[in-house]
Amino acid sequence: MQPIRDGAHASQPKRAGKVGAAEVLGVPLLPPGVVVAAGNRVRAGIARLHRATAPPPARILEAALGMLDVSVLATLCRLDLPDRLDRPMDAGQLADDLGVDRDRFERLLRYAATRGWVRRNRRGQLCPTKVTAFLRRAHPGGWRAWVEFAATDEVHAALQALDGGLASTGDAFADANGAPFFDWMRARPQQHVLFDAAMAAGGQMHGLVLARTLDWSKSRRVCDIGGGDGALLAVLCAQHQHLDGIILELAEVAARVRTQPRVGAVAGDAFVAVPVGFDTYLLVNILHDWDDAAATQLLARAAAALDDDAAMANSDAIVRRVVVVESQMNTRPHDDLAIRADLLMLALTPGGRERTVAEIAVLGKAAGLRLVRSRRLASGDRAHVLMRQQ
Repeated sequence: MQPIRDGAHASQPKRAGKVGAAEVLGVPLLPPGVVVAAGNRVRAGIARLHRATAPPPARILEAALGMLDVSVLATLCRLDLPDRLDRPMDAGQLADDLGVDRDRFERLLRYAATRGWVRRNRRGQLCPTKVTAFLRRAHPGGWRAWVEFAATDEVHAALQALDGGLASTGDAFADANGAPFFDWMRARPQQHVLFDAAMAAGGQMHGLVLARTLDWSKSRRVCDIGGGDGALLAVLCAQHQHLDGIILELAEVAARVRTQPRVGAVAGDAFVAVPVGFDTYLLVNILHDWDDAAATQLLARAAAALDDDAAMANSDAIVRRVVVVESQMNTRPHDDLAIRADLLMLALTPGGRERTVAEIAVLGKAAGLRLVRSRRLASGDRAHVLMRQQ
């Protein structure tokens, strides 16, 4: 494994890592994970009631036309409407400024207003909402990148080829685009920049919720396996000044890690070996990219690293652990982000999936780890803490 000492790009702003709940979640305070889970159940129940009141043809049409959501969001972003709409404005004048037809622009805005992405005030002016703000280029949350990623032709093509992913060895993305997702992305660095940005939005969120939910008092050094451009670890270390760590990534990704205080990068392949000398190994939305055999191998490499530093292992002041963060699948389907993420994994990867808590425990056991606790996070995911089997 080769250390990457300074892989920052001059064209990319450096992250300070100091973000809060308002920046990444749009709420003033980080809610407890159980409160978020309860809120999600309420929202799912309301959606279920809404569907139940509609006749089958209406439900079919609503589902068939659901593709409009990402198209409209992406169009608003391509027009830079979120950045332009920073105060109440006349929609007609805005259309003129954008060089588009007023009537057609109005039709787009009507749809966006029904989704809460923009709104009208009593004077008929077009006004921004919280969602508008989160879609601005400079918003610290970075969620605009997810819209841009989801709207790419390649993702759309993979979703259209979903039936090809249903075979036991199927790969919808490869069928649609000629190569598996990560191979395809590796050959297209510019596309990978967009993917990095989308992952960084989630990384900042997970860095914050992990910092506030787990106990870090007996941790000192953290290795973020597959940590992308370092967004998660930067936020985590900013929240806990006694922590430092590295991101383990493939060489081409590690070279893009932005310079951050107390955060470095090392180039390597987690399927081959994981760096030793760390007390916490993070796998955040990594296992869901892989089938059970590959996910077990990743956990086994992390478990081996826990064993490889006897001095740290014998210290009572340090707790050595592997922390896995994933969406939680339920045995009974819920209308939530987890079930959407699971289907996205089916479209983008040949074996990736979201898993139940019990399934994570089984993978851990096969890798020589035991699940000691599973905590709900304010992001809606779960943090699974695994330690070496006694």
